Amino acid sequence: MRMEFFRYLILAVLILCVAGPLAAQEASKASGSDASKFVYADFQNLQNGRPVSKRGGVTRLNRYSQNPANPPQYRGLENAEPPAPAAARVTADDIAAAFDYELRIPNEWEGVNIEIFGEPEKEGKLVADDVSAYKYITLRAFAKGAQFIRIELITRGQGANLESGYPFANIRVGPGFNTYKLKLDTFTQPQWAMPLDLKSDVLKKLTSISVGVFCDKCTLEKGTVVIDNIAFEK
Repeated sequence: MRMEFFRYLILAVLILCVAGPLAAQEASKASGSDASKFVYADFQNLQNGRPVSKRGGVTRLNRYSQNPANPPQYRGLENAEPPAPAAARVTADDIAAAFDYELRIPNEWEGVNIEIFGEPEKEGKLVADDVSAYKYITLRAFAKGAQFIRIELITRGQGANLESGYPFANIRVGPGFNTYKLKLDTFTQPQWAMPLDLKSDVLKKLTSISVGVFCDKCTLEKGTVVIDNIAFEK
């Protein structure tokens, strides 16, 4: 199984490299921030092999499942603690964050995601970003196996500390490594979650973003996810 996961990741990187000139062009556009754009994570820098956000915030792999005896499996950076995505070289000048996954049954629901923290902790506490002035979030994504990926906006230690149920949006992914743009005001919480005000409770106090795969009434599924150039735009 470990070798099979590894083949998925290599295949993803090879597929991305086919579109090298386009990938390099789009990556250069997201290489910095200006008045209308805030680059949250481009994964160009590594810390001990671990991809980090634009300002050095840690990344980690998370998993969850309805059936704790049969959780989903993932593979990212070898021997990382906590588990981390792998660095995937898209072009000679562009690095992305990637992981392989396998969703297992029986499970009513489960998922695997990359969580990206905007900044390093200070004095053991999470640091929040105020992104409430922005209207959109953009990212580049490749997915093999999954038809949808989910983006979740998370705040912890800033007055709201939900275990789950933060505002999210789902993206139907197409073939190849594509850029997706979502309106922030389209993010919603699950009906069962404790309600939060998107702007004042979350966007003003954002501590991390998660991007990953999920399922409800799950079937067997395995694949690869590659994420790059997460940014907020006005």
